[in-house]
Amino acid sequence: MDPSTDQSSGMRHIQALDGLRGLAIVLVMWSHFVIVGGLVDDSNAFFRLLRGGFVGVDLFFVLSGFLITGILLDAPRTERYFRVFYLRRAVRIFPLYYAILIGVYLTRPAGPDSPAWYWLFASNLGATLKGNWLASPEGVSLSHFWSLAVEEQFYLVWPLVVRFVRRKWLERICLVLFVLAPITHFFMDSQGNSVGAYVFTGSRLNTLATGALLAMVFRDQARWQKWMRHASRVGWGAGAICLFGLIFPAYTYITLAPFAPLLWGSLLMHVVQPLSRINQAFSGRVLVTFGKYSYGLYLLHYLFDPWLKGVLYPKWVVGIAGEGLASVVLFILVATLLTFSAALLSWNLLEKPFLSLKRHFRY
Repeated sequence: MDPSTDQSSGMRHIQALDGLRGLAIVLVMWSHFVIVGGLVDDSNAFFRLLRGGFVGVDLFFVLSGFLITGILLDAPRTERYFRVFYLRRAVRIFPLYYAILIGVYLTRPAGPDSPAWYWLFASNLGATLKGNWLASPEGVSLSHFWSLAVEEQFYLVWPLVVRFVRRKWLERICLVLFVLAPITHFFMDSQGNSVGAYVFTGSRLNTLATGALLAMVFRDQARWQKWMRHASRVGWGAGAICLFGLIFPAYTYITLAPFAPLLWGSLLMHVVQPLSRINQAFSGRVLVTFGKYSYGLYLLHYLFDPWLKGVLYPKWVVGIAGEGLASVVLFILVATLLTFSAALLSWNLLEKPFLSLKRHFRY
């Protein structure tokens, strides 16, 4: 998803956060690719763990809350506060997002669900109201765009909150959201709307709020160091609970909804510690590279899912590796290579030129 770093805000660039974003996109791509052919299913605990990469979305949200709130906290309180923020977000997010939509809807029928849900960054709300995933146009998949919708809705409101609410109350808002979001999730799921429980903005605000709260604490280093003393215990405890939820599907969302933000928030705290082993591990070239191109990787990796799994896998991969688990491994490698190539092309031809416009929008 969106790499939300912004040098003009005054926050120094932490390379390891690019690596953390790289981990998130690798997990998400893995979760979608590994289920090809239905070979990796719920039949045993190991397979269930392999399918658990969707937790990378929670990591994206925690990281986004941390970076965006940091940008807003560091930005000068001038008349340019809102204009610069929204313009910089627009040149980062809109070009590739709308290029994909234009390409999709110019080349194929819209399908039964209104394209307006996608054009207005509201596909998660459309799915919530429908109680099921929106139907994508034939031959492509836009279902993963729901997470971009959540982020855009957050961007729309959160700058107003940060600008006009005192820091003490801002932290309290984050704590309230941390509690209310899982309750919202459980309530919607109990009403039979499991898709809505997963994609509704109100069910995801605890992840964004976790990142936002950490951004505030990060700017008080004495307090940050106090929190760091508990981060490992919180992270290991939350990680064990999330692991239990992935192994036992009946408890997946009961455990992940409240505890995944604690797991990723704790990891984030360790990642931003300079010179730590975790910081150095996430500063490695592979994860940082995936993090750099994560936005394109996220939008493109699932866009062509029907072709990847309906044509590439049965007609090419199975022909080479057979129908066993070797074909799954080969498919993941080939699909990742193709997606990375497309993301690299997108970066150089579309994203990078638009990002250069940020020099005109400074606080």
